[in-house]
Order: sequence, then structure tokens, then C-alpha cells
Amino acid sequence: MNRCAIYVRVSTQEQARDGYSIGEQRERLKLYCESHDWTVVKDYVDAGYSGASTDRPFLNQMIEDVTRGMIDKVVVYKLDRLSRSQKDTLHLIEDIFLANGCDFVSMNENFDTSTPLGRAMIGILAVFAQLEREQIKERMMMGKEARAKDGKFNSGKTPIGYDLIDSDLVVNDYERIQVQRIFQEYASGKSPVAIARDLTESGYSHKYGAWQPETIRHLLTNQTYTGVICYNGTVYQGEHDVIIDDELFQRVQSKVSRKREEHLHLNRRAGKASSYLAGLLVCGCCGAKYSKLSHKETKGGRTYTYAYYKCNSRAKKSAHLVKDPDCKNRIWRMQDLDELIFGEIRKLATDPDRISDLSDDIDVDKQSVLRDEISGLNRKIERLIGLYAVEDMPLDVLQKQVSDLEEQKSRLEAEMERLSDEQSKKASIADAIDAVSSFGEVLDKGNYDEIRTVLCALIDKIVLDGDDITIHWRF
Repeated sequence: MNRCAIYVRVSTQEQARDGYSIGEQRERLKLYCESHDWTVVKDYVDAGYSGASTDRPFLNQMIEDVTRGMIDKVVVYKLDRLSRSQKDTLHLIEDIFLANGCDFVSMNENFDTSTPLGRAMIGILAVFAQLEREQIKERMMMGKEARAKDGKFNSGKTPIGYDLIDSDLVVNDYERIQVQRIFQEYASGKSPVAIARDLTESGYSHKYGAWQPETIRHLLTNQTYTGVICYNGTVYQGEHDVIIDDELFQRVQSKVSRKREEHLHLNRRAGKASSYLAGLLVCGCCGAKYSKLSHKETKGGRTYTYAYYKCNSRAKKSAHLVKDPDCKNRIWRMQDLDELIFGEIRKLATDPDRISDLSDDIDVDKQSVLRDEISGLNRKIERLIGLYAVEDMPLDVLQKQVSDLEEQKSRLEAEMERLSDEQSKKASIADAIDAVSSFGEVLDKGNYDEIRTVLCALIDKIVLDGDDITIHWRF
């Protein structure tokens, strides 16, 4: 049993420490083996690898050689060179080395597994190696928490909009204007797909490459832009400059949450179906919903699957969905009907007059005047009631004057409600116009949920009556 292998490991941090260099370890181990008349047949060196993991190329090569019976003894400079994990250390020694008739020797601790005392000491020293690793991890976590409390960035991937200079976040002006544009455009109703497209067409990029919708979705929820540091679930005031103010950030978060809820609703509503028009199609003959079904055909030895929309009354899959068991309304091939509806939406983008004329703004001054007038009428009513209490005013006179004022106030409140409804309608139309303008891009690059969101934002229902299709828009 003289075939000896030397194993040397140095982590990236340890390469600068005295006594742990590759050359120093190898030299001492060779002299140690010569003094014991052990023949060194091979040395294995893992430079720049941590002892926290056994995923090291030369360690794995040595394990393979041990299992092949090529090595009788493995020698290391110190136990933690093999591993800093108690579990990994005992596994390597007991399940790999000793199980294959290979002893293990640690030069620094002066023991080997060929002796009973050496076997006992292995377990004890492995515990301390594990303890040292846990202490290092704890100190690192404490250091990161201390940095966060001081308002400093805790490494990781530097957010777009900042550069990491001397461990501090410094605003990158070129990326800053892009980040601010993203937040503002998303808050105004533009989708991540449309924003990514527009930024790319404008020639913009960032430190990690070209803009993608997923990059924008992640960026929109990064609280770092408001001047804070988030660490381990706690928010600390940061030292870096603010890129996005709190008011805009919160508006965006509200919209992100709303979109997320809409996606969940759409998934439930569509039953996670792959049909984009699920839940929107209504039979014009019997009033039942249409559902997506599939049909398989075999031609020339190959099987083809065709998806189509069919009235639930005609399909008769579920009794409670049937409105008229004799309904014979048309069956639509899914791809054909989808394309027809998508085409109608694309037409809206080239014919904005079909949506509405948004040139007239809401008369905000008129709303303010009406609001003041209503407040004045309330004060008049209060004064009349006060006069009735302290003076001898006939009750019928009081009732007549209060009734007239209440009637006038009701008319003004109705006008205020009309203006409010008009404002809501115009806001809805504005959202529809934005959805229509970006629909082509969403259809090409968006995921299922994004396409469904646009469809349901534009369409209330689609009535199918034979070959006739009637789209009921939401605007």
C-alpha cells in the first residue's frame, strides 16, 4: 500500500494567504510522503474552489481513480482542504476512500485512518471544520446586514440605471433616462412588450444587452430606484441617488398588482385554456357560450388535431351549459375565428375614428364650479333650518324653500355624475387606443396572459350568429 495521491485545494480568497499557496502545500506534502516511504503516483490540484462544495474537477477525478483501485492512500495538508462540510468530509472518507481500501491522511493534524485513533479524530475534526464554515457564513451575513443598515449595496447584479463603483451605486445617466421612461410609459398604460419595442427602435440598450419585456417587468418592481436598500425582507434608507420618486413607483406597483390579478382572473376564467377567445364567445341563436374543443383525424398514417369553437348547447358536454338542445349554430375553426377577430382589432389601429374622438378634454373648471355651487346650496339649507329653529318661520315656507334647494342640488349632482362618467369613459377609451396600438406587437411577442389581457380590455363579448360576427367593444 504505497501508491499515494496528494490532494491540494486553495479557494480564491485563500490564494493570497501565507501557507496556503499551491506550491507550498505540494512541496510539504511530497516531503512528508518521502519521509514515510510513500510513492506519490499523482497529485490533484483544485485552485480557486471553495471547500463548501464537492463539485470540484480534480476532486472528482481523484474519487474516480480511488474507486478504480489506483490509489492506496490520499494525503492532504489539512482536513479542511478536503472539505469544510462535516457531511461531505465523512462521506468522502468513509463511503469513498475507506470503502475502496484507501486510507486518508491529514499531515497538519498528524493522523491517518489506518489507526483507530485516526478514525475517531476524523469525526471530531470534521465537526470543527463545519463549525468554521458556519461561523464564516454568519460573519458574511452580519457584514451584509451592516452594509444594508449603512445604506450600501450588497453586491449581486447591479440594477440597470446604476454602475457599481468602489462598492457604491452611482447613477448611470444613459441608463437613468431609460429607466425613467420605462416607469412613466408603463404608468401611462403602455405594455412591457411595447416599451421594449420602442426602446429598441430608438436605439437604446443597457449594460446587459438589448431590452426584453421580461427585463422590463423585473425592473418595474425594483425598489432600489426609490433610494432604498432591501435586504432579507427589511428596507433601509440607501446612500445612492433616487431615480424614481415614491409617488410614481407606487402608481406603477398598483398597476403591476392589478395586472397580476387580471392574469389570475383570466387563467381561472379560461380554465388555463390555450384559446384566446375563451369566455368571450356567445351564441346568437340560443345565448349559450362557445367553448374550445378538439378533433383528431388520421390521414396517410399521420394524426392531425384540429381545434374549433362550438356552441355549448350543440356540443352537449355539460347539461347546465345547454340553452337550446336543438341549436344548430355554426362551428368555427379556432384559427379562422381568432384571425378574424385579431384582424378587426388591427383595423382599429388604422381607423381611430371608429373608437372615439378624444380631442375634447373634460372641463375641469366646470366641475370645480359645480362642486362649489353644491356646497353653497348645502349652506343655504343649513341656514334655513337654523332660522326655523330660532325664528317663527312657517313650516310650509321652510319645506318649500328647502325642497326647491334640494331639487336644484339634485340637478347639479346629476350633472357632476354625468361629467364623472364621461371622464371615466374617456379614460377607458384612452386605454383602448393604447391597447389597440400595441396589439400587433403583443400578439407577436407577448405571452398568453398578455394577449388575453388586451382582448378582454377591448372586447366585452363576441356574438356569433351563423356567418355573422358582432363584436361588442368595451368603449
